[in-house]
Amino acid sequence: MVVGFRKLEIGDLDFLMEVRNSYAEDFLHDSRTFTLAQTCEWFIKTSPDYWTIVLGERLVGYFRLSNYSETNRNLYVGADVHPDFQGKGIATEAYRKFLPFLFQEYDLNKISLEVLASNEKAIHLYEKLGFVHEGKKRQEVLKGNSFVDSIVMSMLRSEINF
Repeated sequence: MVVGFRKLEIGDLDFLMEVRNSYAEDFLHDSRTFTLAQTCEWFIKTSPDYWTIVLGERLVGYFRLSNYSETNRNLYVGADVHPDFQGKGIATEAYRKFLPFLFQEYDLNKISLEVLASNEKAIHLYEKLGFVHEGKKRQEVLKGNSFVDSIVMSMLRSEINF
């Protein structure tokens, strides 16, 4: 089956909340969890630039976009794939389709991301995709009783290789 993507819709929010809450404590910079009511309020108030990752008609994850600068032609991207679909190559395939779309659709020069240094699987994925390490924000996020570094990575339009 082919991996695709589409804009997040209000009917997708229960899925988004479930996936986001499942990763908040260990893998996200923001450890808070949210109720469906809070998620709906956020969606209506902010109109976020989120895209679902679909496998056929089934939701399997989502992309989140932030810090878009039309002037500087850059933005931040992140993704979460439902735990039931981890380790199946879905994130890799989804990024390989979504990144060229982002460069084209938003007329970007650069796509950046931040990932917790403790998330070795994600770092490996981003390196495999061609993201370059730009730096480290030392002890950026408190997880439990320990501070974790945040790794900044990016890809330029001229570096995309798929």
